[in-house]
Amino acid sequence: MGTPIYTPVFRYRQEEKKVLSSVDFGDKIYPYIEIFKKLERKHTSKKKAEPEFHQVYLPILRAIKSEKVFIDLPIQLKPSSRMKKEVLEFQSRVIGNRTERTAHLMSLSLLSQKVIPVISTYWQRTGEPNSILLQEGDLRLVFDNLAFRTSSLTFTNDMQQISKVITEKDYLFIDLEEYSLASEDDLYSIDFMLDYIKNFTTCPVIILNSPIHHSTTNSGLDHGMRIDKADNLLQSTFRSYGAIGFGDYVGIKKDLLEDGGGISPGFIFYDAVENSFYGYKGRNGKEADLDDLRSIIIRDVLKSDQVTRMSSSPIQYIDNLNPGWKLIKDMWAEIEPHKSQAKFKRIAMLHYLYCIDKKIKANIIT
Repeated sequence: MGTPIYTPVFRYRQEEKKVLSSVDFGDKIYPYIEIFKKLERKHTSKKKAEPEFHQVYLPILRAIKSEKVFIDLPIQLKPSSRMKKEVLEFQSRVIGNRTERTAHLMSLSLLSQKVIPVISTYWQRTGEPNSILLQEGDLRLVFDNLAFRTSSLTFTNDMQQISKVITEKDYLFIDLEEYSLASEDDLYSIDFMLDYIKNFTTCPVIILNSPIHHSTTNSGLDHGMRIDKADNLLQSTFRSYGAIGFGDYVGIKKDLLEDGGGISPGFIFYDAVENSFYGYKGRNGKEADLDDLRSIIIRDVLKSDQVTRMSSSPIQYIDNLNPGWKLIKDMWAEIEPHKSQAKFKRIAMLHYLYCIDKKIKANIIT
């Protein structure tokens, strides 16, 4: 069985789809996809019936260049009144209903050797007891491998169930959420989980973390400056906790799936040499314009210390094979359209993935 060193977590939107369809993940990176709505785009055709869940996602999953793909309909995602109607409906009708959620995962059975369904507890959502055991009993009949995801609030109860059914073919995800390994206060809240997995040997353990806090905003970035609160320490310490791999949200902040506000040009750029993140932004308020993405952000990224460091590194993080960097250069040369905030999220993910892959191949991440 493969043992991925890195697990990038994608909350599946259009830019995430473009990344997933364009990257060859190799055998050391397994993507993890969080699906939060039935359709990619709103169904508007009056002549064609609305496609079923498996008709939408099986072709997408089949095309991903990876040995395995983790699939999650994220129970831990909290509904919000700012979410779109179709997201809230899927949350209520499918994700919030254990039998419906399981049925949707089972509908992907044609890819049972590639897809790894992720199981989480319903205890905080519906109060249903033994929900992990019930999901495992159904999904084990169909899929070659299963994954179990747990976090600090339910860890003790979750592991009582998980330990009864988990096998050497499975994966255990320990979600640190936005806790920082660099903070003593945060460590106090998660130490008991990290201590537990040091002695856990049944199957591979992967630690998830969200280095960039969800409250980070484009307008709140200090232009050209390091984001001090972004902690990416897990990348270099996951082995010390007994894990075989680590995961995060691919160089961007965890998307809360809420409708955004107005125009606020911004970009979070990963410095692979420092293993840190830098923020770039356009003008604020009424002066903000999508042209700022090129005239301010790309201009200043191109001449930044981060680019100098990564270009001069023997690992060559910045080169013509880096797809995120290529998009930046093409935008500056006006070959590629630049007036899209969402596209800059794709650039951040592509660049981050390229750098992590380089580090794995250079044995910097082992």
